[in-house]
Amino acid sequence: MIYNPADDTFFIADAIINYHGNYALEIGIGSGYLTGILCKNYKFVFGTDIDFASVKYSNKHSLKKFNNKFLICCNICEPIKYMFDIIISNPPYLPQDIENVQDDTIYGGNTGAEITLKILQLFKSHLKDKGKIIFVKSSLSDNNKINQFVEINQLKKKILSKKKYFYETLEICEITKKHN
Repeated sequence: MIYNPADDTFFIADAIINYHGNYALEIGIGSGYLTGILCKNYKFVFGTDIDFASVKYSNKHSLKKFNNKFLICCNICEPIKYMFDIIISNPPYLPQDIENVQDDTIYGGNTGAEITLKILQLFKSHLKDKGKIIFVKSSLSDNNKINQFVEINQLKKKILSKKKYFYETLEICEITKKHN
């Protein structure tokens, strides 16, 4: 199922619009909206999505005009062996619905943090020393797990932006490696 741009998409778009560099990766491209922003600001962009329909749609429609992109249908970025200046994601961040409704575009595991934690693992193998991981985080997911991961791995977390709704607060977070 293709994730169409929503409030959280535009929220992270505002945060990444002024980032520039050589190599970028978006995990979970959905409709390709954010990947298009990266294509304008980076020399080469990889985009991944677990849903083949998303990759196909983005390639034929929203990202058709960009020649500096490579789209792959895969989980997170398993087949890619590359180091990036920036990795972005608007991951599924809600805790799994108790009625067992399956929607991989919004539910990020039992606590809502499982997919985000898999993405943050990429700091070891896919992020350049001065690179950044930027992602959307919800107050409804288990933020303690994310904060513990950051602390254990001696990373630095910065909140770029925060938006309060009546039912949750969304944050755009930036993760970087600490430099001594």
